[in-house]
Amino acid sequence: MLLTVPMGPLEANCYILSRGEGCDAAVIDPSDAGTAMQALLKFRLRPTHILLTHGHFDHIAGAGELKSLRGCAVLIHSLDAKCLSDPDECRAAWMGGELVPSEPTRLVADGETVSAAGYTFSVLHTPGHTPGGVCYVCEEQKLAFTGDTVFLEGVGRTDLPGGNMRELMRSVCDRVLALPKDFTLYPGHGDPTTVAHEREHNPLLPYRRNPWFNS
Repeated sequence: MLLTVPMGPLEANCYILSRGEGCDAAVIDPSDAGTAMQALLKFRLRPTHILLTHGHFDHIAGAGELKSLRGCAVLIHSLDAKCLSDPDECRAAWMGGELVPSEPTRLVADGETVSAAGYTFSVLHTPGHTPGGVCYVCEEQKLAFTGDTVFLEGVGRTDLPGGNMRELMRSVCDRVLALPKDFTLYPGHGDPTTVAHEREHNPLLPYRRNPWFNS
């Protein structure tokens, strides 16, 4: 069971993955704890892990409250970890929101595996949108949660502090789109896409031929 629950004024996608009703669940990028809890209660799901793709407010704002309510483990890359406790770092003030400060339960790193809700995820470090951006890849389900690294025929912005276009290009072209072509990509905003589709249509790909990309 995979639920997609858009949340907040920026309609960031929160994903809830479980084996079925009444089972444990992994919650990816909850920006609003109340909305997440409504979805969890509807299907009698027990949230055990919160997987954060990066540290921006519209993806982490509900993590602290959800952790407090249900005792979930909170996972984030070390380079974005301070966003959980610092409103300036996570851009909460810029987005006009309030942050419930929290601490991560586990700091994830590239190449590690995470077990949650009966699934195994590989951590793919994909900096560029933020320094600690990651994708969570589940080979069993042939999917990846990509946060704001890559969207349907698009990519994340790099004009906020910590953004880096060159790093983002390499993350998208050399890491995410190196996944098997039949993998579905679930982004932080908008509709899902596939690796095959993005290999054909993502606007970053033509830039791989530019010498600047490899400098």
